[in-house]
Amino acid sequence: MRIRFTTALLACAVLVGCGNDAGMDPPRLTDDIDWAVRVRIGDHSCTASLLSEHWLLTAGHCVDAGPEAQVVVSHEIFGERTVVYEGGAQLIVHPDYDEIGTRTHRWNDIGLVGLLDGAIEVGERARLSGADSSFDALSSGEHLIYAVGYGRVPDPNTGECGDELGSKKRYDGLLLLRLLGPLFGGAREVELDGRPDSLCDGDSGGPLLIDLQGVPHAFAVFSGRALMRDLFYGTLSGRKIGWFESATESTHAPLDCVDLGRDSWECLE
Repeated sequence: MRIRFTTALLACAVLVGCGNDAGMDPPRLTDDIDWAVRVRIGDHSCTASLLSEHWLLTAGHCVDAGPEAQVVVSHEIFGERTVVYEGGAQLIVHPDYDEIGTRTHRWNDIGLVGLLDGAIEVGERARLSGADSSFDALSSGEHLIYAVGYGRVPDPNTGECGDELGSKKRYDGLLLLRLLGPLFGGAREVELDGRPDSLCDGDSGGPLLIDLQGVPHAFAVFSGRALMRDLFYGTLSGRKIGWFESATESTHAPLDCVDLGRDSWECLE
């Protein structure tokens, strides 16, 4: 079900479909968005986006274990698993990441994984949006918001996240409720509404997406579910493009993020 909406800054009342069952379709297995991958860091599993041959974008709480780790990067599509990288990685968490605020939100919950023992052949890489401080990319019209992730399989009886890690799934019709952070120097995070069984453990770090001119663009990194409220949330990724470049400047593969026009960005090495 492709529900369209109009972005609201502060209130649900201006959303198209607010108050009905918009966004309530269950997630479905998918083979689209091939730059969305699963990354395992130790025993921890998250979703990530391929920014380039050596760099993955994921949630900060997925990479805050230390400066380096052994990682496995893979696709799992319709139950078929393909490993695309296994080896050492440099882990970089945003310097303003706040892990203490887990009862509501983790501010700046965004991080980078740099592959040290090889590279991933990139056919397509993540396109980013939302770099404009006024956030015109989302507020200028109607867009479908959706997410892609590799979370755990929900228990069909309870709707809660199960024990089994699943294949890549697409969650359509998540509704943007509001942009958070205008009192803290500009919007930096989004809140979303969706099915209670959506976005299970393992989906953290996955891209929250809009289509611009028919091309999927990541505008935020999924962080998790606010423990004190029945809402999902994510950190705006477009606003962090400058940090991607500065954080990797002294590494073996510095990123150069290119403005393709119309708030569409792509990161190259």
